[in-house]
Amino acid sequence: MGVRLRWAGLLPFVVMAACEDTSAGSGLDASVRDGAVDVRADAVVDGDDNEPTARNPDDCDPLDENACAMPWPSNLYLRADASRATGYALRIGRTSLPQNRSGYFTDPSSLEFLDGYGVGTPIMTVVPNLDGSVLADEEHIDRSLADTSPTLLFEVDGTTLRRVPHWAELDSNEPDPAKKTLFVRPAVILKEGARYVVALRGLRTTAGAAVAPSRAFQLLRDGMGATDPRLAPRQARFTEVLSLLEAAGVPRASLTLAWDFNTASSRALHGRMLAMRDDALTRVGAQGPALHIDDVRTFLPADDGSGRPFDANIAVELNGTIDVPDYTVTRHYPGIPSPLRELNLDASGRPVAMGTTAVNFMVRVPRGALDGMPYGILLYGHGLLGARDEARADYLGRFANAQRFIVVAADLTGMSTPDIGAVFAGLNNMTYFRSVGHTLHQGIIQWVLLARAMRERLGALPELMSRRVTVNREELFYSGNSQGGIFGGTFMAVSPDITRGHLGVPGNNYSTLLHRSHDFTSYFAVLRTAYSDSADLAQVLAYTQLQWDGTDPVSYLRHVSAEPFANTPSHAVILGPAKGDYQVSVMTNEVAARSDIGIPLMANYDRDRTPWGCTQAAYPRRGSGVVLYDFGNPWPTPGNHPPAENAVGDPHERPRRSEVHQRQIANFFRTGEIIDVCGGDGCRPD
Repeated sequence: MGVRLRWAGLLPFVVMAACEDTSAGSGLDASVRDGAVDVRADAVVDGDDNEPTARNPDDCDPLDENACAMPWPSNLYLRADASRATGYALRIGRTSLPQNRSGYFTDPSSLEFLDGYGVGTPIMTVVPNLDGSVLADEEHIDRSLADTSPTLLFEVDGTTLRRVPHWAELDSNEPDPAKKTLFVRPAVILKEGARYVVALRGLRTTAGAAVAPSRAFQLLRDGMGATDPRLAPRQARFTEVLSLLEAAGVPRASLTLAWDFNTASSRALHGRMLAMRDDALTRVGAQGPALHIDDVRTFLPADDGSGRPFDANIAVELNGTIDVPDYTVTRHYPGIPSPLRELNLDASGRPVAMGTTAVNFMVRVPRGALDGMPYGILLYGHGLLGARDEARADYLGRFANAQRFIVVAADLTGMSTPDIGAVFAGLNNMTYFRSVGHTLHQGIIQWVLLARAMRERLGALPELMSRRVTVNREELFYSGNSQGGIFGGTFMAVSPDITRGHLGVPGNNYSTLLHRSHDFTSYFAVLRTAYSDSADLAQVLAYTQLQWDGTDPVSYLRHVSAEPFANTPSHAVILGPAKGDYQVSVMTNEVAARSDIGIPLMANYDRDRTPWGCTQAAYPRRGSGVVLYDFGNPWPTPGNHPPAENAVGDPHERPRRSEVHQRQIANFFRTGEIIDVCGGDGCRPD
């Protein structure tokens, strides 16, 4: 995702801080209405002076006797609420989610604005000693639709069930077969505001014995839930689920476990982001915020021995700020060294601007622009927890100069270098990870406002006019790599001004990406000091995904072109993943392509395999598409683990540096067409 080694030096310090565990934990007695959290000073439990809260058994789902909040996503936490778009409010128990090493529970109260689960939610349960050899893995997704599949996933359409392709995997991070979490991962992006049924049948242990259902599920399956006070309110729902399954040809006697869940509505997933965007654009006006230039740097075309800076491609760099509405507030928590930023929400959960904040930006003007020829504008998105200074990369300067683009960059607030403290606060106590999910909203909106300001105001800057630089305001594009390629999907879906974008080595759905990334190895080392049990780790990552869902592209890719948001143009994106990428799982792009949302794989996608269920679009194509770049890496072995290192090395940064890919991107920006630059047999630039 971009900077795996950047934080290596911080790791010992962070691990030490995690082991000391001086945080206040999750003892937040928050007053919540639709996601508005009021943190009162007298409501924080000090971990040094008080015993951790005891778990309330009623907060656990007895369907899975091995993990409190499983099976996930649990319908136990969907409470009827006619005021919500789905008819439900998400109400996870205060002690449902795992405790960190000091015994403090992950606080779910900040999720109560949701009316269901995310469209990329991991489906999880613990089945001790399960024989995983019969599961449909990510290379054999077709087996999940077979009549004999032991895992079943259905979309509910009225009284009919429709099979949903998926793959299933046992947690490769847990060495003990008795403790492995079973993940059932949808092979398509789920629909918003929809109901799904999960069923497990005919499961056997590694010793060949039939897996018995839990006592709770057996009672519900046999219609005896009324004999247990905790199950009685759920019997009617399970009776309906079992009737639906039987009508679909799945006898209830064959079931080891079955349940249903609902995904969240677009209003819940996207409402905050869109409300902030529309309000912010109104506040800054049609021309966007003013550009304040604080620093101008010039570069010689070559080293003349004087010690002055030189750059063969970039002539001028401007550094400055824009003032934008600030929808966040700063809160201090005991044990957290730095304050955390969270959305400022009114009583209905709507973000409210509280003054303004200054956003630093960088503008890189190519040497060729000094000749007066019009140059377009390219907004650049940086990598994992990086910063705008990544726009100084040599390859980007060469691309900008050769293809006539002025490069603009700003940090992605929420997941940039200044946010590293918030990230590690969350790793020690996942309650605080809400800060990351919240501030990412602010970061995306800042990019929206920066793009508007650059289109309307950049060409009038005296610093450019005096140098005969002409800005072509009709050419405004986005290019991001790694994290910038990931959140670029979100940005493109909400941008009112940029309609074509490049997503370099991208992916989606962080709960799927993390285990499969070398980048996350160091972060897992920290996380395991706070949550040592593998099932607990799976649950806190599922909680984290709910915090990310408001900004994760898995929630937004459907709205890039297939279903544009109201008052938002249709967009097109070219995705350029690298086969065998060590940092971002390519397979998640295939999930998007399989979802019929207007982002297909392009023809001749790969020589070694044809992803199941993915139609490949012919060149040239007007619209979105995925072009796989192959530098000789093998595909990773199936499972939730990073790719094995190989002699070829990590291809993560190679597509962006490829001249053929750069030419393909520039052509797409200016014509809207994805052309074949690879000779008709897959992209192997070397």
